[in-house]
Amino acid sequence: MNFRHFLADWRQLSAASRVLVINGFSFNLGFYMLLPYLSEHLQTDLNLSPWHVGIVIGLRVLSQQGLFLVGGTLGDYLGYKRLILLGCLVRVLGFLLLGFSHSLSLLLLGAFLTGFAGAMFTPSSNAYLANEAPDQQSRHRLFAMQSWMREAGMLLGPLLGLSLLGFDFFWVGLSSALMFLLLFIIQWRYLPNLAASRVHSREQHFLQQWKSMLLNTAFMRFVGCACAFQLFFHQLYLALPSEVAARGLGANVITWVFVTTSILGIGLQLPINRWGRDYLGRACAMGLGLILMGTSFLWFLITISQWPWLNFIAFAVTFSIGSMLVLPLLDSTVAHFGHRSELGSYYGLYSCIGGIVAFLGNLGVGWLLSLEQLATQWIWLGLASLGFLAGFSLYRQVHRLDYPTQATSL
Repeated sequence: MNFRHFLADWRQLSAASRVLVINGFSFNLGFYMLLPYLSEHLQTDLNLSPWHVGIVIGLRVLSQQGLFLVGGTLGDYLGYKRLILLGCLVRVLGFLLLGFSHSLSLLLLGAFLTGFAGAMFTPSSNAYLANEAPDQQSRHRLFAMQSWMREAGMLLGPLLGLSLLGFDFFWVGLSSALMFLLLFIIQWRYLPNLAASRVHSREQHFLQQWKSMLLNTAFMRFVGCACAFQLFFHQLYLALPSEVAARGLGANVITWVFVTTSILGIGLQLPINRWGRDYLGRACAMGLGLILMGTSFLWFLITISQWPWLNFIAFAVTFSIGSMLVLPLLDSTVAHFGHRSELGSYYGLYSCIGGIVAFLGNLGVGWLLSLEQLATQWIWLGLASLGFLAGFSLYRQVHRLDYPTQATSL
């Protein structure tokens, strides 16, 4: 990564933008210190059954993805800073319960609070960051910098958590909770209050607001294409481990895939964002990104006899480049569809639908993988085809936003 360009961009940021960009690193650092090792802790240390472990892990995902819309709307009405602060405190409590508790009921409460905390501060943080950008180009740059910081947190978090596991999972839970307590103090001290989030009449019922978003056809078409990103991303936790296991390779291959994607994200996120913005254009970059993410699964069709792991590294490179092209642009484009006073709700609905699609996608892919009579090659071809379809559709939707008079000829 060109740190000279990063520092030049950093100097132009407002105080609030700097705090929010750093949040991307800190949130992921605290989150990935604990979550990658939670399942093993529940099974090995607490002797919970796989069924109970699945309930705990699933409740965390469901409470976050399912409540994104609620959290985003609360941010619009109560203020984004307030929801970010509340989210940090709720996650402190959630991580303490996950780290200290031995009873299933308290673990379930901790899982719910951990997920709900994410639903509180993630849409509000994105909405606040979008409000800080004076134009679309600045918004793209801000979200690219935040994405870069997230990758750094995702890389360092598991390493720090692994070092703490050498003592006890107690220290993992405590350290993760302290990280979010520190975040609370930083947000409270240095994040300015955004001028009244709601400029619309408070007499408007939130159900009316949700209805207006659902009836926003341009936004819903965009979300329908964009949610393919979530479907592909969550295959890192299902399709990838399944294919690695089917080839009789060790879990270290999965580790190297995640390490590769993180290192590439840290090294290339900002240059790729600049290249996509300056040479490809927003619509083309987003469409190409989804196509690359989908076609990356075609590497699963290849076997390299001398280096059976090499095709998985090629998968990681292709997938990561596609993700770097599309993710910051997706996050920044959401703000195009709503008024500044209701961006929390728009980000919440966008994330909520993406989570539902990811959940349904995992169910579908999991079911297909369980069919012994179905060759997995057809699954990888299907994901690649979906990548082409979603990428081209997203290109058309965003092209209409950028060139409304020319898009009618598409």
